Amino acid sequence: MPILGYERFAKTVKYCKTNVPVHLKEALEPLKNDDEKVRDFGVEFCIKQSQELMDNGTKFLHYYTMNLETAVIKVIKGLNILNTHKRLPYKSESSYIKDRQDEDVRPIFW
Repeated sequence: MPILGYERFAKTVKYCKTNVPVHLKEALEPLKNDDEKVRDFGVEFCIKQSQELMDNGTKFLHYYTMNLETAVIKVIKGLNILNTHKRLPYKSESSYIKDRQDEDVRPIFW
């Protein structure tokens, strides 16, 4: 059975040896048995924290998805910063890969 919601949060906090502020622990306590509510809380908290950072001059945010990219997509949509019209660099008239022009996502190879 996969680890979800509060259990995943608690496991990650323990593994990373992270200190969680008391107000967050208290806010999560009544939700800890409902994975959907825990995820929704996390998304809303991330939206608020990200907005505060942006309002105070932060120009770039980096999110670690930990294989939960849907939460990050919700955050980006919640911040109203999802750019669906951005031209992708590999979609140009002079592109040497004409047969891949319909792609929306390209892998990054490091």
